[in-house]
This record gives sequence, C-alpha cells and structure tokens, in this order.
Amino acid sequence: MVTLKDLAEAAGILSEYKDRTKVIRETSDDVRRFFLQSMGYKIDTEAEREAAYAALRQRKLLPDVLPFFDIEPIRLTPDCDAPCNITVADESGKEVWRGTVSPNESATLPALPCGYYNVKAESGETTAESLMIIAPEKCHMPQFMQDKEHIYGVATMMYALKSENSMGIGDFGCLKELIKATAANGGDVVGISPLGVISRAMLPSPTTRPLKGDVSPYRTLSRMFINYIYLDLYNEPDFKASAAAQEFAAMPAVAQEVKRLNATENVEYAAVLGIKQRILEMMFDTFLKSGSAERKNAFAAFKEEKGSELENLCLFETLLEHHPEESFWRYWHDGTEDIHSAKTADIKNNNRLRMDFYAYCHWLADVALKEAQQLALSLGMKVGLYGDMPIGAASNGAEVWENPEAFVLDAGVGAPPDPMCPCGQSWGFNPYHPLTLAKQHYRPFINLAQESMRNVGALRIDHAMGMMRLFWSFFEPGNPIVQGAYVLYDLKALVAILSLESNRNRCLLIGEDLGTVPEGFSEYMAEHGLLSYKDFILEKEDDNSFRAPAQYSYISLAQSTTHDQATAIGLWTNEDIKTFDSCGMYASAQQRLQSVSDRLNERENMIKAFAKEGLLTPEMQKEMEETVTDGRAAPKDIGKLLSAFCARSGSAVYLPRLCDIFGQRKMDNAPGIIDDYPNWRLKLPKTIEEICRSEEFAAAMRDIKEQRALATKRSREADKKCA
Repeated sequence: MVTLKDLAEAAGILSEYKDRTKVIRETSDDVRRFFLQSMGYKIDTEAEREAAYAALRQRKLLPDVLPFFDIEPIRLTPDCDAPCNITVADESGKEVWRGTVSPNESATLPALPCGYYNVKAESGETTAESLMIIAPEKCHMPQFMQDKEHIYGVATMMYALKSENSMGIGDFGCLKELIKATAANGGDVVGISPLGVISRAMLPSPTTRPLKGDVSPYRTLSRMFINYIYLDLYNEPDFKASAAAQEFAAMPAVAQEVKRLNATENVEYAAVLGIKQRILEMMFDTFLKSGSAERKNAFAAFKEEKGSELENLCLFETLLEHHPEESFWRYWHDGTEDIHSAKTADIKNNNRLRMDFYAYCHWLADVALKEAQQLALSLGMKVGLYGDMPIGAASNGAEVWENPEAFVLDAGVGAPPDPMCPCGQSWGFNPYHPLTLAKQHYRPFINLAQESMRNVGALRIDHAMGMMRLFWSFFEPGNPIVQGAYVLYDLKALVAILSLESNRNRCLLIGEDLGTVPEGFSEYMAEHGLLSYKDFILEKEDDNSFRAPAQYSYISLAQSTTHDQATAIGLWTNEDIKTFDSCGMYASAQQRLQSVSDRLNERENMIKAFAKEGLLTPEMQKEMEETVTDGRAAPKDIGKLLSAFCARSGSAVYLPRLCDIFGQRKMDNAPGIIDDYPNWRLKLPKTIEEICRSEEFAAAMRDIKEQRALATKRSREADKKCA
C-alpha cells in the first residue's frame, strides 16, 4: 500500500526538518495532501496514490537534466533493456558525440568545453531528450579574490535614494552619483536592491491609499527586466528632444506634485509611476516621430535579442490595463488568463503600439543599468554593481502567467516560524515545480540567471538554500501561523547553471544562506565558489557570543545589518520587536517577552565583542553599559562600532548600508507584514548630493578602508605561515 508519506517523499516533500532552534519538525499528512494535490497528483483513493507513485518512479532512458562539473568524467548510463543510441549536440546544434550503449553499461564521453548540450537517446520504441550541463567547478573568481584582497563599498535600497532633481524615488542618476562617491572613497562595490518591474495597474489609488499595496522589489511582474520607475527622465535623450514632455513636466501642478513627492518620508509609488509613465508616453511619441536611425536600430535590436520574454511581459502589462478592477491574472476569466487563448491573441494583435511603448520603457532602463555598470568599471571599481536575484516569481506576475506549468500555483514560498518571525513567513511567490522545471530543461532558471548577471559585477542569490530545498507554504483558515514543508530541488543542476553563467558573464556570486540552513549547504557553496553571506546578528558561537570577525570565512560577504532586520540603531533600541508587536506578529505575549530577553543578551554580548576587538574607548563602553538594560537610547557610535567590527572581518567583501551610516532607525522591511507597515518605501534621510559631499560619509569610508587593509594584511600573513 502506498502511503501519503511514500508518495510525498517520491515527489521530493521532506518528512521532517530541523528548525533554527534545533527542534525537529515533522510534516503532517494534511500538509502532504495539500502539496501533492497542488503538484497535480490525484491521491484520494489507494488506486490513485498507486498510479501517482508509479508515475513518479517511472523509468527513463536518461534523466531530463544531466549536470557535470568539468573536474569529473562525463558518463551517461541509460536505463534500458536494449542497446541505446545516443547523440550529443552543442548549443549551435553541431553534433559532438555519437555512440551506442549496451544495457547496464555506461558511455564515457571525451572532455567537452563547458556549455549546454542537447542529448538524444533512442532504445527500441523509447526516445528521450535531455539537457546536459558541463560547468566550471567554481563560479567566477575575480582577480581581487585570487590576490586575497578584502574590498568594500556601500549598499542601499534603490528606491531609498533621492536627489535635488529626482521625482519622488531613487533613480539611475542618483545611482551614478553614488558610484562616483564610492569609487572616490576607495570602494569597489555598490549593492542595490532588485530592480524587477512593477505596474501602475497593480498599485492602489495614489490619492486614497498612497502607502498601501504590495511594492516589494522581491515580488514583481518580472525579474527578467528593469523597472523603468528608476529612470532619470530629465537626462534621457528623448526627454530633451520632446517639447511636450518638457512642457508637461514644467506645468505648475506637475512641478508642485514632484516637489511634494520628493519631500515625503516614504515613496508613493502610484503617484510617482503615474507622472513618470505620462512623461514616458510623450517621450515615446517623440522617439517614434523624430528619433535617430541609430536609436531606432538599437531599440529594434533590443526587442529581437529579448524575444518572447519581452513580448510576453509587454503583453501582460497591456492586459493589466484591460482589467482595471482585477490585477491578479488568475481571476480574469475572459480567456486572457491563458497566454495561448484566442482572446489573448486578439488583444496582442490589436495593441502592438502599446506593447511597443512598454518595450521602449524596458529598453531605456536596460541601457541605464548598463551605463551605470560601465561607469563603475571606468572608475576602476573591481566589481561595480552588486545586484540581487529574488528566489521566487510573484504569483500575480508575468513569469507565472506565461508559463504556469513550471510553477505550483496553489503553493507559496516562505519560511517556517522562528524567533525573528514567530508566525512564519509567506512571500507571495509560487515555487517552481521541480519535476516540470526539469522537463523544461531549466530554461526559465537559465534565462533568469543570464539576465540577472548581464549588467552587474556581482549577484546575490536571494535565499540560496532554495536551490537545495524550499519551504512551500500555505495558510489554514483562521490560523495566522504558516503551514508548510520543505521540498527538494536538484542542487547540482542549479549550481552548475549558476557556475556556467557566472563564468560567462564574469560575475561574482553570493548565496544568501541565512535562516534555516540545511547541513552541508554552505560548504557546498564554498566548494563551488559561491560566497556565503555573513550577517553580524546571526554570526554567533554555541554560547550565543558573537563570532570574532577574523573567524569569518574569506569566501563570504559581510554586512552589519540587512534590509529584513533592524538597522544598527534599531538593534539596540528593539525597533524590530516594537514593530512586530504593534503589527500583531507575535503569537503570544510570551514570544514577545522572549524576544526582548534575547535582545538584552545580544546587547550585552555586543559590548563584550567590541571590547574584545579593542574598539571601545572608556567613554563608549560607559555609554553602552548605561543603555544596555532597556535599550531605550542607542549609543551615538553604535553604527560606527558595528561597521568597524564587520569591516575587519575575514570576508572578501564588506558592504555597510547607507541607512546605517546616516543613522536610520526604522526597518526597511518588516517580514510578514503587508499593509500595517510601510515596507520598501522609506527614503534615506539625506539626498545623494548631501551624502556625496558629507564628511560623515567620507569618514565612514576612511574608517572602513583602514579596517579592510588590516584584514588583507592579516589574511596574507596567515597564508605565508601556512605556506
């Protein structure tokens, strides 16, 4: 008899996991049943379960995907009862190997260059087609890592930047100024938040609910293209050539609204996007009428290069305009919820100009990002931009709409309950269906990796553990605590893809391995050249004391705080705990009290850690000891101390956050909260012009540079001793 447990394990659903407090959590049959049905299996009767189990265990000539690293032999072992004919072709379609394999035997292929290969197998009446990946053993290692340098830069949320000439949100003009200032102060990296596309149609009214709605940069219409809300419109060629756009921007009502939007504490996305899109429409009209042949050819080349992915996104954005009352495509019910329907084709054929408008916007944004990276490299930066690739595709976005078979539509992605988020987290993503993704030869993931690495020098893989196992989630009615289980993925195949694309794009990779990390995962990342992610508040010894910075692995990136946590000041003043409490995120008063107690312990251990590193003057230590008990006031140098501690770490890269340099108290994002907290909206307290000319920024960078030089010296001396 096939049990739910048997079937779930065959489908990759784990029966248990160890949470961050080391407690073993078992998967219930209710959870198994929900996910199996969400994956498309019929399981109500014993006969159905047996049929599903048999389908999962069905023999294949070859697996759908065959990953190899270049240090291992390429060995193909078909599962067949008769001789199997195999042909292997490279990415150009050229045949590179042909052979016949007898039953129960293997074929060892000659060494082949790294790349993707199409493998066709035929045995009797059975045929199979597989993707073979041959990847470098390690992801790209820049020269500075080969030289064991310890570099630094800054990190910011893109939207949080502001300037005297911006339009209510950070833009590529602000980013370029930050790049210049960072390079001038010896920095080699500028880290930014994800730049995925959002839509005006998915945002609430700018007048009635300006701070409501979901604007997460990790949950967007598409992770494949750049959000044109970040365009520095005043400096775009088509704005300068468009009298209509200039006249519109100069209208008193528009100029006054832009001034207001620049002055707000939080970004008002709908209002900002409304103005920018109106100007872009005028710019597009000018481009069509009088744009140069060179620019029009470049736009045409962009559309041809991006192909169906761009066309599908622009069609989806157009469809959103046809559904003003409902932005979630699964509820359209007019045929357009299906990309292949006659209704969708009709709208596509009748709205080519509108689709071209959206393509134009994405083209401008793509060019702007490319220019920012080129600027960074021209200034001598060793890395330049450090981008961010979200782990999941938004349930209501174009990626899921255009290829729903690749995702599990009724399941979410998140994290189990832990001390930071007692009710757990659900992030609004649909997980990849691991079996369908393999059948599609990982094309969605390959496309995403290629686009994410194209215009950056480093890339953060958000929630990298999802390449090995991902926490699928759902909610039971009336229960605020996330239900779920971990589901397995093919880690080797996904890392092989990342390694191949990393080397092709000369892009350093960082895997965010925070949270509930499976045993051996971080070691596997290091083995293949993905940097680990070191977050100060989580780097602790078994006795909860903070790990000495010299103990941080070189194959890592260090930060003193992250966007999902309290800032440097907020750590000391319990800002995150207060936020979670006010938003009702604690399941009980006991949970909240435990968080307060744990934070007191952390503050006491921070004093010990800083003192052990010799970072405290008597005055600093006195101030910290006077405020340690209740955390009502933060020591004035808390941000500087945290930065100095992490800057002397053994990590190859250290990225302080601009919000910590300039004393921000509020969190950028309170995980698990949507409408009760202004997530992903908070602007920095200073304009980019003030930042670039401030002694505060220059002094912070000087201090970091000194600590990084010491870390490099210490690392090289240690290497000499080992030699």
